[in-house]
Amino acid sequence: MLEFNEDNGSYEWWIAANPDQFVINAEHSLNPATMILHRANCRSMSSTPTNGKTWVDEYVKICGTRRELLTRYPTARPCHLCLR
Repeated sequence: MLEFNEDNGSYEWWIAANPDQFVINAEHSLNPATMILHRANCRSMSSTPTNGKTWVDEYVKICGTRRELLTRYPTARPCHLCLR
């Protein structure tokens, strides 16, 4: 499991190298109530941000297998786009 909270380039590399893995998008406070689980290839996690910010400016990306992410963060909600 990897956590990206500052290095946007490394997060973009990881997404490209691991399209079959998963990502939790979380506030920097790691508030469990706001965590969302996505597939790494979800368009909301892998397309270019449009607001001029990088992926890790506003949110932490916690990456790994679905099992390890949900074991550590069981309250993460599934993304309504990629995990219906």
